[in-house]
Amino acid sequence: MSNIIRPTFGQPRRPEPVSDDDRVEVTTQRVYGEAGDHRVCLVRDDDAPGGEVYKVVVGRLAGQEVSTVAILPATAEGEVDAEMVALAILRTLSLIDEDDETPGIA
Repeated sequence: MSNIIRPTFGQPRRPEPVSDDDRVEVTTQRVYGEAGDHRVCLVRDDDAPGGEVYKVVVGRLAGQEVSTVAILPATAEGEVDAEMVALAILRTLSLIDEDDETPGIA
């Protein structure tokens, strides 16, 4: 999942190679749910370069890796915003999963 909202506003995306050095171990603070073959969670990163942040992450149920889809400040307001983002992503994934299960019309 490389579709992360970035403030680049139409600029071409730079390739970002993923190396083992870029991976970090995170502890899930909250699991919002599962839809299809994905899980949506909230993690808190106390070691982020800009200070403590909440990250909404999405990963496959079968795997151990997640992708960050939103980064918010680790404040009460940031936690509320993270919850709204996570629930919207979860609902979107469930709609996609429902579309995949709907049989076509003959």
